[in-house]
Amino acid sequence: MSSFYAAVTDLPVPEAADAAAASALPRLPALERLLARGERAPATPDWRRWTLSIAGLTAPPGDLPLGRLLAGAHGLDLSAPDDTWLAATPVHLVAGLTRVQLDPAGPVVLSAVEAAELATRFATEWGEEPFALHAAGPDLVLRHRGALELATVDPERLAGRDIAAALPTGRDAGRIMRLMTEMQMWLHAAPFGTTRPVNGLWLWAAGRGALEGRPRWPVLDCADPYLRAALACHPGTSDRDARLVRWHVLAVLERGEPFASVDAAWFEPLRRALATGELAGAELHVGAASWCLRPRQRFRIWVRPRPWWEVA
Repeated sequence: MSSFYAAVTDLPVPEAADAAAASALPRLPALERLLARGERAPATPDWRRWTLSIAGLTAPPGDLPLGRLLAGAHGLDLSAPDDTWLAATPVHLVAGLTRVQLDPAGPVVLSAVEAAELATRFATEWGEEPFALHAAGPDLVLRHRGALELATVDPERLAGRDIAAALPTGRDAGRIMRLMTEMQMWLHAAPFGTTRPVNGLWLWAAGRGALEGRPRWPVLDCADPYLRAALACHPGTSDRDARLVRWHVLAVLERGEPFASVDAAWFEPLRRALATGELAGAELHVGAASWCLRPRQRFRIWVRPRPWWEVA
């Protein structure tokens, strides 16, 4: 029997908790049963760090070196160890009367051709020192000559939310925030994209420390470019008896499916697989906690399920 790991990366817990008193929210019975009977443990809120720990890899505290990993996986020059590589995620920012928020649909997805075009435009109009923008397939990374001390936030956690509390912090935060503002002005003057215009590049994942450990990767059933980059840079061995998926609520909503459909699509099949013994065990990562699930836990029928937003 195999093991199963799932990161539920954008379950709208804060919004649901705020709205619970005012409106009837969709309940997720299968998820609630799993959470009620599983064993909860604290976990890092960063689902990628949690995934790396499953694969036997650790990273220094602070930002994960995702920008550097993505650059390395795409053959960019990493010979200067003090250079800082940041992920540069295209976003569409929406300005309101009192706040600026990220588009509720999340970051803008580019094609490889569009990413290369934007990087070329940056090189032509900005020069290459001390910053250089590079395409890494359909994704973008920004190199800064020299070390930067930053703490940043993954833009996928900000969909539909005010960005004010999520701006970079740390010794060099002011420099990066100025650059992000200047890039917004640059993209405003010459818009890029059509369906959802790119009017900003969100800079994050500025870690420089190396990953350590002897990796043993589960089968990655997700297309996250940063985990794929970590796998390419630290291949190790493969555990074919373990599978890891990322369950992405925004992707469901973008397909026009109702939020409640995630219960039938994700959690009910997982509940059945555990009940029938098809899976030896599973682990769910939600927010800042993980739930260890085992087949025998289905007999804990005295534990009453609670609304998922209260538990998560």
